[in-house]
Amino acid sequence: RCDCTPGYIGEHCDIDFDDCQDNKCKNGAHCTDAVNGYTCTCPEGYSVETINDGNFHIVELLALDSSLSLSVDGGSPKIITNLSKQSTLNFDSPLYVGGMPGKNNVASLRQAPGQNGTSFHGCIRNLYINSELQDFRKVPMQTGILPGCEPCHKKVCAHGTCQPSSQSGFTCECEEGWKGPLCDQRTNDPCLGNKCVHGTCLPINAFSYSCKCLEGHGGVLCDEEEDLFNPCQMIKCKHGKCRLSGLGQPYCECSSGYTGDSCDKEISCRGERIRDYYQKQQGYAACQTTKKVSRLECNGGCAGGQCCGPLRSKRRKYSFECTDGSSFVEEVEKVVKCGCTRCAS
Repeated sequence: RCDCTPGYIGEHCDIDFDDCQDNKCKNGAHCTDAVNGYTCTCPEGYSVETINDGNFHIVELLALDSSLSLSVDGGSPKIITNLSKQSTLNFDSPLYVGGMPGKNNVASLRQAPGQNGTSFHGCIRNLYINSELQDFRKVPMQTGILPGCEPCHKKVCAHGTCQPSSQSGFTCECEEGWKGPLCDQRTNDPCLGNKCVHGTCLPINAFSYSCKCLEGHGGVLCDEEEDLFNPCQMIKCKHGKCRLSGLGQPYCECSSGYTGDSCDKEISCRGERIRDYYQKQQGYAACQTTKKVSRLECNGGCAGGQCCGPLRSKRRKYSFECTDGSSFVEEVEKVVKCGCTRCAS
C-alpha cells in the first residue's frame, strides 16, 4: 500500500487532489489549485490572499515609515507603498488579530461594501509583536473564540468522515473497506478493486477471490460473452465450437489443426500464429500477461507414430497481473517453429 505525501491521493499516489473543491475564497476570488493547498486570486478592489489548507503558516507583517510588507512562509513579500494616503499607523491604536468587530469607530478599519473582516476560521499561535511573544490569555476573547484548535478543520480522514470528540480532538468514521485512526488502511477484503467485469466477486481467502459470472457471460473475469439461447444442441463439433450464422443457423468453427463439418478431420502438422494473453494460475489467483503475446500453436497430425509439436522456441520476460492485485515478471516460452517430432512420454 502506498502512503501518499500530503496533497496526493490514489492507489499509486499519482493524483493531485483538487484542494479547490472545498475552498473558502471570498468575494468572487478565483481559486488556483496547488500541491496540498490552494491560492485565491482576488478580483479588483480586493487584496487579501487566502490560504485554507489546514496547515500552520508563518505570516510576517512589517511596517516601516509609509510602507507595509506582508510575507507568507518566507515567500516574496506583498508590499504597499501608498500608506501616506491612508490613516497613519499608530502603535497606540487597537490591534485586531484574526478579524475585526462588525461595528467600530475607527475610520481606517471600516470595511467596504461586500468585504467581511470577521470570517476567519482556524488557529493562531506564536504571535510575536516587536519580537515579543504574546500571551493570548491576557487579552479579551470575542464570542466564538476558544483555546485550542478546531478539529475537522481540514480533511484529516483519508477515506471517512471526521467527527469532533472535544475542542481539539476527533475520530474518523471510516468508509466501507477502510480502517485505521485516519481511515487510510485497507481492510483484508480481496474483493476491493476486483476485476470481475460481468459478475460478482466471491472471496476465497483474505487475499484471493473468484468471479461468479452473470448469465450470458463466462471466463475467469466474466469478460467473455456467451449465447443465452443455444440452438447448437442439434450438431456436435468434435474439435471446435458451435457458432450461429447471420441467418441463425448453427455451424462448427474448428479448433486449430482440424477441419470438416464436424471438426473431426485432422490436418497435417503446422504452426498457426496466434496473438493472445498468456494465462497461468498462481496459487488461488488467476494471472495473465499485461499485453498480448504473439506465438505459434502447433496443431495437426503426423505419420509414423510421431506427434505435432514445437521444434524451436525462445523465451522472453513478460509482466503478469493477477486477480488478487499482485503482479510479477516471468519468462514465457514462445514457439517459433512446429513440426513432427517424437511424442512426449
